[in-house]
Amino acid sequence: MSKQSNDTPSNPAPTTLSGLIAAANFRLRWFDLGRRVREIHTETAEQFEAGETPWPHPYLRHAWCGLLLWPKADTDGAPVAWFLRLPLDEQGKLLLPVRDRFLRQLDDALKPIAGATDQQNSDPAARLQRALDDSGLTYTPPDERRAVFHAKAAQRLKHPPSSHWPAAQKFAEQPDHTAWQHLALQGIADLAVRWQEVKPTLVKRTGEYPAPFLISLCQCLEGEPVDGTLTRALIRRADTVLTNIDAAPGDRESLAPADLALLTAIVRGISHSTEAHLRQDFLLKLLESPAAANGEVLAAIGSRCCDDLLIPELAELWLENLSESQPQQTFNLLLTDLLFLPQLRNVLLETLRNPERSEAIARAFGEFLQPSGQ
Repeated sequence: MSKQSNDTPSNPAPTTLSGLIAAANFRLRWFDLGRRVREIHTETAEQFEAGETPWPHPYLRHAWCGLLLWPKADTDGAPVAWFLRLPLDEQGKLLLPVRDRFLRQLDDALKPIAGATDQQNSDPAARLQRALDDSGLTYTPPDERRAVFHAKAAQRLKHPPSSHWPAAQKFAEQPDHTAWQHLALQGIADLAVRWQEVKPTLVKRTGEYPAPFLISLCQCLEGEPVDGTLTRALIRRADTVLTNIDAAPGDRESLAPADLALLTAIVRGISHSTEAHLRQDFLLKLLESPAAANGEVLAAIGSRCCDDLLIPELAELWLENLSESQPQQTFNLLLTDLLFLPQLRNVLLETLRNPERSEAIARAFGEFLQPSGQ
């Protein structure tokens, strides 16, 4: 008869970040912060962590993640946000050695320190934060992304909007009675995330809003599935800018930066609109205008409206403007990012390899494939 061990087997170390966080008695929600702020389904995130599937929304060959953590035992507990920039392989999957090293760092931070005092061991949160800082995987999102993330987190946790919400809501209703300079970005993000609650006001007042406020609002709206009514209102404001540009004398380089900034923001604001045909008609008009020579406008279309480039006519116009007006470095950066998207790769390559492509596209693509400086 064999001898049975009396030793109690130790719990295996978690093999995923989700597992480690669950073992620490926290709930977790994953968000993507790459091209826009959007929640990621739990199953999708877990499959990505396991190395089984690609990150659904890669941007610049990374997964730009926002993790929302809050205690399991208390849904009203203070939530914690982690922002991680995870490198991807050629298939868009997580690099597993990076994952494993990160997990070891976090797991070690959560273990009691041998020989340390009870007081030293009573602050695992501080040790965990140090491990995060030392990982090289954390990043600071742009201000508007961070504000939108917190606005969406409040919705997810069924918390009220921030204390800045009332002032933003009042300004949206009466832009002439309040100075936009006094508004906090978090309040504008709350307004964007809760756009359905104030849609009639936004539709009615969009033409009256000062450009700086509307730019911030549109930057925060880029992750929202705005409907046709609000999409039309934003496009009407953009059409006014385009009309002024067409009527103004001078060449493309003399376009007012404020006009170009507003157009760029409106592209972002309608980039997730449910009415794709409205957006695509507007993008066609925009790409045929002098504003299409602006790098920020082209970058907004390429990064936020990449699904619209599945339409060959839009893809060709975008590539023509990009190759004609932008430095080779910009062309290479934007094209490399988009060729990483499987659904878009074939459409772009078909245009780039078309024997009837423009001379500018042929030159830029040739330089992309075989840089002359090497």
